[in-house]
Amino acid sequence: MPDSILLIVFGTLSIFGLAGGVLGFALAMKHAKRPDGELKMAVWAIVGLGGLVVAGMSSAYFLIPILMKRVF
Repeated sequence: MPDSILLIVFGTLSIFGLAGGVLGFALAMKHAKRPDGELKMAVWAIVGLGGLVVAGMSSAYFLIPILMKRVF
């Protein structure tokens, strides 16, 4: 039972982190094409990197071990 709750919580967190990372990098590329968009580009790139880090850490430390326990 606790594994199912952790799987749902960290699976959702991982999906939102991945979506935030992709959205952050997409907005960074959008602002990179503008003449005065360096600061916004840097901020969105940091947000995108943070989202990918959150997604990677939650899946590496929680999702993969729980799924490996269920399979093996």
